[in-house]
Amino acid sequence: MIRTALVGFGLAGEHLHAPYIASPDYQLVAVQSSRPDAVAQSYPDVPVYATLETLLAAETIDLVVIATPNAEHYPLARLALEANCHVLVEKPFTVTLAEADELTELARRQNRLLTVYHNRRYKKDFETLLELVRTGELGDVQTFEAHYDRYRPTVRERWREQGVPGAGLLYDLGSHLIDQALVLFDERPDRVFCDQAIQRIDGPVDDYTHLILAFGSRRAILHIGSLVPMPGRSLSVHGTKASYFVDVVDTERSTYTFGLPEQPAEERPFLKPSTTYYGDLARAIRNEAPLAVTTEQALFVMKIIDYAQKSAKEGTWITVE
Repeated sequence: MIRTALVGFGLAGEHLHAPYIASPDYQLVAVQSSRPDAVAQSYPDVPVYATLETLLAAETIDLVVIATPNAEHYPLARLALEANCHVLVEKPFTVTLAEADELTELARRQNRLLTVYHNRRYKKDFETLLELVRTGELGDVQTFEAHYDRYRPTVRERWREQGVPGAGLLYDLGSHLIDQALVLFDERPDRVFCDQAIQRIDGPVDDYTHLILAFGSRRAILHIGSLVPMPGRSLSVHGTKASYFVDVVDTERSTYTFGLPEQPAEERPFLKPSTTYYGDLARAIRNEAPLAVTTEQALFVMKIIDYAQKSAKEGTWITVE
């Protein structure tokens, strides 16, 4: 089994990562957290360390999973890579493009796997979309419009919604949507445009983001909002042969709508995902398959975030170099 250390036991660590580590492919060897009592409630036999340094000095670790506030991703990933561990970082990769570049080079020198938790490419709605593209039912995709809208009118006392490095919707949910767009189009966009705003009263960081990626004449339109009392469709995808619609983020519905020209729209069941993020990662660590979410892909997501920030600041399209 893959001896794994989990760094951080907040919302992401406890609910999005720990359950997958407790699987046949992995062994949760240790946790680094400031919440030892919370860890003990679910994993009473797993030791908890106050720092990653002490954990790595005491335990033999193959994989370090980093599920901490975004500003801590870079120093913790660097420490784990320098200890010759493979590293999985919760999205976003880092806070700055320069940090992501440095970690990418370090992983190459250390010959370790470095990946980012872009797990939404594994969701049923998106895997179904990729299959419709693969089989040619949609034709050539011209417009990919993805919404991640919520109604949260009150700013909560958590770091993701405060004025700290790496906070805000572009980093938080934008990372997922950017990764999906890049996977779908499978090429670099030509230009990037981003509009951001703070719409909630006394909000300290962006809570509205509208991002457009131009792939020649084709478009990926990525929208995230926090003041949307009645969210609409989460996905609207238009190809040269048909359209594809999903109503609810996280595939709470069991079907999607598929539209054909001059024919009534029909509902079909989503595909069952053929694999999982952690399953693919285990195969890559065992050298049984290539890494699914590569370091280079994660780095390019950070480049798009960097372009988007420049676009929002300058109020114009930014050419991708």
